[in-house]
Amino acid sequence: MPSTVQLNTRIDPGLKARGDAVFARAGLSSSEVVRAVWEAAARTQEVPECVRASKEGAKPAQIDAIKEGAGLARRMAEELGIRVSEELPEYHALRDEAYDALIDEMEARHA
Repeated sequence: MPSTVQLNTRIDPGLKARGDAVFARAGLSSSEVVRAVWEAAARTQEVPECVRASKEGAKPAQIDAIKEGAGLARRMAEELGIRVSEELPEYHALRDEAYDALIDEMEARHA
């Protein structure tokens, strides 16, 4: 048998237990899963998609859904014949409008 190295890592205990349960149902040990990730990276010379998505904080399907959702309001407005500006509103102007609306609301409540 070729020589091996030991890989130690820290992981949240709850996450490990949930992941172990999934892999156990598939008949895989933690070591087999880690080896599979390393083998995939070595074979393709790329970071596996699941690792890349984890690093970025969202899965590719989630990112696609967010991008799709971002355009949904625009498409609906256009279908209703509402012109949508291509320019993004300026942050400070939006903030000032929101504060003015909040002050108006508070003054109306206490009048």
